[in-house]
Amino acid sequence: MKREIAGAVLGAGLFLGLAQAAGAAVPASGQLHFTVMREGDEIGTHEIEFEQKSGALEVEIETDVAVKVLGIALYRFEHEGHEVWRDGQLVQLNSKTNDDGKAHHLAVRLEDGKLVVDGDGRQGPEEPGVIPASLWNEELVKQSALLNTLDGSHMPVTVTRVGAEIVEAGGRNVSATHYSVTGQLNRELWYDANGVLVQVQFAGSDGSQISYILQ
Repeated sequence: MKREIAGAVLGAGLFLGLAQAAGAAVPASGQLHFTVMREGDEIGTHEIEFEQKSGALEVEIETDVAVKVLGIALYRFEHEGHEVWRDGQLVQLNSKTNDDGKAHHLAVRLEDGKLVVDGDGRQGPEEPGVIPASLWNEELVKQSALLNTLDGSHMPVTVTRVGAEIVEAGGRNVSATHYSVTGQLNRELWYDANGVLVQVQFAGSDGSQISYILQ
């Protein structure tokens, strides 16, 4: 039993060390599970999983949202993303999205020290230091532009630090720093003291309030 506990602690330590090397904070559990809420009603899930593979940090992202009335889906959003990070730099990103019937596909790869974007919103080079708008990486708050993870477009943004707040996360109150992202992406983001994403809020296309609540 002691050996199993020691192994688990060592594994967590290696995982956190990898996360720090990648320049971003990830949860010790390797998972973030959010319930997506719309005006107080549950409409879906947003899940992020982190894994160490061959010295790289791999991130799997899945969003499944459906707004229903009388059991009929009026709006559907499905997204699957895969990111690979090495030495604090994005080296690969692939995603596919169904935005209420509109399909998006994106492939990003590192080639000769540059990122090459192949998406339905843009094709061409991208600076290697770019941060995708997948929100989990707190380095996002230092950026003036983000990579759209649906279609690869370049999104100029302004990030403002609102300040320390208490939010509900994991069934308890957590102290977090609130940042407001405006521009071609508009999001309210909260990161805890370790830099882990704990809550997201934004306005839907119909003006409704959408929240990601960490479970």
